[in-house]
Amino acid sequence: MPLTRRMFAQLVASAILLRHLPAFAQTSLTVAIGDSPKPATTQRVVSAGAPADMLLLAVAPEKLVGLSSFDFSRQTAIPFNDNIRTLPKLGRLAGRASTLSLEALLALKPDLVIDCGNADETWLSQARQVSAQTHIPWLLINGELRHTPEQLRAVGEVLGVVSRTAMQAALARRFIDDAIAFSHSPAANLRFYAARGARGLETGLQGSLHTEAAELLGLHNVAHIPGRQGLTQVSMENLLSWQPDIILVQDAVTAQFLREDPVWQGVKAVADRRILFLSGLPFGWLDAPPGINRLLGLRRLHAWLDPQVNASFKADMQRYSELFWHTTLSDAQYQRLVAV
Repeated sequence: MPLTRRMFAQLVASAILLRHLPAFAQTSLTVAIGDSPKPATTQRVVSAGAPADMLLLAVAPEKLVGLSSFDFSRQTAIPFNDNIRTLPKLGRLAGRASTLSLEALLALKPDLVIDCGNADETWLSQARQVSAQTHIPWLLINGELRHTPEQLRAVGEVLGVVSRTAMQAALARRFIDDAIAFSHSPAANLRFYAARGARGLETGLQGSLHTEAAELLGLHNVAHIPGRQGLTQVSMENLLSWQPDIILVQDAVTAQFLREDPVWQGVKAVADRRILFLSGLPFGWLDAPPGINRLLGLRRLHAWLDPQVNASFKADMQRYSELFWHTTLSDAQYQRLVAV
């Protein structure tokens, strides 16, 4: 669930009660546990999960001891520098679903663990427990896409790279402000369905991190259950009833199934080939993970909907590559990434 003001106040209060785990300075974007390391002495950072991988890859790859969920050593889509390509895949820290053991975490000797996503009591309890056992401080960043500029500036201050994150935040602010302006235009009056899974029947509910990019542009998510967010399974009966205007897909298997399955042809958007297939990256454009990678996906989706933005998208993506991937993207490399 999103980090509300009330929930944040509760989380901060519960953290303060643990006197053996002194808190960082708290903001509306962060929840921190453990002794605050100074930026100058924070040189070894562990990412707790895939969204944090995306954030730290942009903000301070030189301080990452590894990635939780990605191995870029063999991928060729993005011309990452060697310091990124050689980062090992360590596993994630996610309570019972963790694939990085506490013993392995301690052996890495990190100064700080950073996570990015939704802050809830379950996460806070897990982070508090690990920090108490390892004496390693944790910092959680609110992962909402609309707060990307603030996320970048906050982590930049913690890690002592404020000049870098200032430029990143400026580009993020432009993309987001343009998207919000577009959301008030008639062109945004579209109903979408985000198809996931082999048969396309998994989706992100309205208000979830998984569909935030499209919703920020003003598009209406047909998958809506009052009081619920996150991922869910739907039925073909749901799709045939909803009849979305467009289908968003990021996986080639899903896209092929939708195009070939006779039942899916009953969804007019599929029959009319109004499927926007976003692929080509070693991670998702709009989700998978729901990290700051969605910022570029937001701009690409905006470009698909707005001819004026489309005209500048190549320059925008090349600038994004310089600031967030720390590499230059040639015209040919750009074409390969968007042609898939």
